[in-house]
Amino acid sequence: MTEWQGFYSTPQVSRLAKVPLSTLYNWKQRGIITPSIEVVDKDGYVVEEGYSYADLTIVKIMRALREDRLDLTSVGVALRHMYERLGPPSEGWSDANVFIVGNKIFAEKSDTWQTTSATGFGQKVATHLFGELFPLLREQEEQGSVLVPPDYTKYVEIDPSIMGGQPVVRNTRIPTSLFPSLIAKGKSVDDLIRLYYPVSRETIEKTLEFERYLDSAA
Repeated sequence: MTEWQGFYSTPQVSRLAKVPLSTLYNWKQRGIITPSIEVVDKDGYVVEEGYSYADLTIVKIMRALREDRLDLTSVGVALRHMYERLGPPSEGWSDANVFIVGNKIFAEKSDTWQTTSATGFGQKVATHLFGELFPLLREQEEQGSVLVPPDYTKYVEIDPSIMGGQPVVRNTRIPTSLFPSLIAKGKSVDDLIRLYYPVSRETIEKTLEFERYLDSAA
């Protein structure tokens, strides 16, 4: 898997990371986190731009920050650095060294790579970087665990190699967005159980709840 798998439009990132569109546009203008994928036509013109799975993950982590004193540009750089070295966020991220020097953040890991500056200037302070997601990083190793709230990880997964990285019912290729769309067309939960056996009632109900969570205000 590479960080470039998956393709998410700005509205999709806003919904999945629960970050307002205005904030995403502001971060883009400031160069904090920008769409890294471009779709070009046969003439080489960019017709659409989007965020990668790595971009989405970084946006979600940045949303968890509550330390206004931190320089968001350096946070974005540190997060991408960690993603490139450690892969998608998992338990291993919580073992990396994160340094704060002034209001800027640097990251290193005790292997062959180190920070170009800040080494030795601080101590492990990953909690400052990951905010409310830090306990989740320490407890879970599954891909997408940072993107899917703990209450739904048993039922929902986001994997960039499955359905383009859109949320799906765990261990299937069924987009979670399918169930509420069918409900809106008059189907009942009992109908969905019959249509998508052996997906359980609990899974369907939790999936519907997850979609309502995404639809709530960012």
